[in-house]
Amino acid sequence: MSASKTGIVYDPIFLKHTQPGHPENANRLNAIINNLESNNLLPLLEKVPSRIATIEELCYCHSENYIKRVKEVCLEGGGYLDADTYVTEFSFDAATTAVGSLIDLTNKVCSGSSNNGYALVRPPGHHALTGSGMGFCIFGNAAIAVKAALKNFNVENVAIVDIDVHHGNGTEAMVKDDPNILYISTHQFPYYPGTGGKTKVGSDVAAGTVLNIPLEPGIGDEGFQRIYNELIIPKLEEFNPNIIIVSAGYDAHWNDPLANLNLSLTGYSWISKVLVDLSE
Repeated sequence: MSASKTGIVYDPIFLKHTQPGHPENANRLNAIINNLESNNLLPLLEKVPSRIATIEELCYCHSENYIKRVKEVCLEGGGYLDADTYVTEFSFDAATTAVGSLIDLTNKVCSGSSNNGYALVRPPGHHALTGSGMGFCIFGNAAIAVKAALKNFNVENVAIVDIDVHHGNGTEAMVKDDPNILYISTHQFPYYPGTGGKTKVGSDVAAGTVLNIPLEPGIGDEGFQRIYNELIIPKLEEFNPNIIIVSAGYDAHWNDPLANLNLSLTGYSWISKVLVDLSE
């Protein structure tokens, strides 16, 4: 198997975490899968097996009491973890599979058997906190994956670049004390969840490992290119991570009904190419 392959991980369980009418539902993933299939792209990708994360892995970022509570609510048929974050009877399996699958995809990149990868997983994770769900998110997928990479492989530094229109408050909270993890977020501000001010730069020995870039509405492709050229690219080159995980939210697109950052598909493509090039 050539290391130039792009790995992909996906599991049908992700479609069972869904609620009709809720903005975070299975249609998000179905649209991506259908597009990959209709354009004959799946045969070009290396399929990585999915798996459920262990409790030990979940505890890299979450409390055992919270993990237990999520499982109990799901076993009871589902409910809400907060006003926005639903769970169904399948959500614990979906969320733990999202974590385990991203860990293994990251491991394949760290080991050199895949050059890069795409994790088609849900529920999302960047708002989840150590002891609570939030903003449609249950477990901190990206934060757990980078901590697993640091534990399992001979890597010195890892980075998370969060391109979702919302600030990843949960991810930042989970990694801001670790000097070996760089967290970068571009997000509309002020906007949900109201965090991510530019003065938040990491804590104690990890000072300088958080780069929050709060953005005003309407910044568009040209503004993003300037931000990457002047701030993000130099920061990543200085930190020199062994691996970059991208929290790839697409709600900064100009056609998103709620946000206003006005990125185009061309802009997303440019950002993706920059981050792939920096990771190689």
